Amino acid sequence: MTKFRIDRRQTLLMGAAIAMPAIVPSRGRAATEALKIGVLVPTTGVHASDGIRMLKAHQLAAKMINESGGLKSLGGAKVELLVTDIQSKPEVSRAEAERLISRERVSALTGAWASATTIPAAQIADRNRTPFMITSAVNDALTEQGMKYVFRTAVKAKWFGGYIADFLDYQKSKGISVGKIALATEDGPAGQAVRSNYTSVMPGRGYPILTDETFRTGTPDFSTIATKLRTSGADGLLTCAYAEDSTVLLRALAAQGFRPLYVGFGGAHVNQTVLAAGKPSDRTFGVVEWSPDLNKPASQAFVKAFAEAHPGETPLSNQAQAFVATYALALAADAAKSTDRNAIREALTTLKITDGPAAVLPAPVLSFDEQGQSPATCVIVQAIEGKFVTVWPEAVAARPPAPVQG
Repeated sequence: MTKFRIDRRQTLLMGAAIAMPAIVPSRGRAATEALKIGVLVPTTGVHASDGIRMLKAHQLAAKMINESGGLKSLGGAKVELLVTDIQSKPEVSRAEAERLISRERVSALTGAWASATTIPAAQIADRNRTPFMITSAVNDALTEQGMKYVFRTAVKAKWFGGYIADFLDYQKSKGISVGKIALATEDGPAGQAVRSNYTSVMPGRGYPILTDETFRTGTPDFSTIATKLRTSGADGLLTCAYAEDSTVLLRALAAQGFRPLYVGFGGAHVNQTVLAAGKPSDRTFGVVEWSPDLNKPASQAFVKAFAEAHPGETPLSNQAQAFVATYALALAADAAKSTDRNAIREALTTLKITDGPAAVLPAPVLSFDEQGQSPATCVIVQAIEGKFVTVWPEAVAARPPAPVQG
């Protein structure tokens, strides 16, 4: 099997113009036919704010690829995004994945955001032998059930407990003691996958769980749950909640004067919606797969390009994942010299991205194992004076953590 490796000297899609319009065979397709990628995003419904943000990153990746000459091995073929609103509903995500594959004849799919809407789309993609690049969904089963056409840029849910326990150990080494934990997680597949990980990891690392609260996404009033969390005796709170629920919960905690060491989960917590809550969100932490102040050239270039495309906006972790997901599919098609679904899938299994625009995330290499899982990793950020700042690990931190009660 051919091994495709992308590094600085071989960066595809960016830079040199094609010397002559040579036609490159594409397994039965026209050489200049666009690479059609179906993008499943919730632009309405409870996850609309996340979907709209992610769409900007998908579009930025396609724009950068196309403006730099397109897929060079395919005679400059462009990336064409076929965007569909999945309405934050699993049944719509399933139906739209089916439509994009069977009617629109896309070469690949990406997106879907939440685990609840990603799972059915991934199943459809795998059944129809169409590569599906998951952006942010963390449910462990997505890359553990033998699906051959499903790939993921995100971290598995089961890995997060270890990251947080390491961070709490670090806090202890700095004289900040957090000994007892409370949990508050949404009742969907993402929240419950994270909850299962926390309950299995944290007690064994010396952080007993005193209360474990589950809630429905879209809960309008968290006052009862806030009371249970406050009276539990916990001094640390780990949550997994989508952005709108996070803000309601934070305000309920603030109303009761409860300020634990709060660690929210992923891009659902680390985004502008939560920051907009103001003081209730200040000094909270988030465990997340990317941060805009990450000290990495590709990451810094992405932040600059995003700011130029969307003045006044700073990209968030789920946008970095969406950007990388789109780029990875294009790089695979370019490496395979084909827009054929099976050829792209094969290229993804051996693709290794070490540099260039797709090398945005913290891991030194973007690749995919036999289960389609990337070796993703995380950082801890903190909301400080209206923005999220990387505070751990120390090697990539912009500054030390600020006191929670400060």
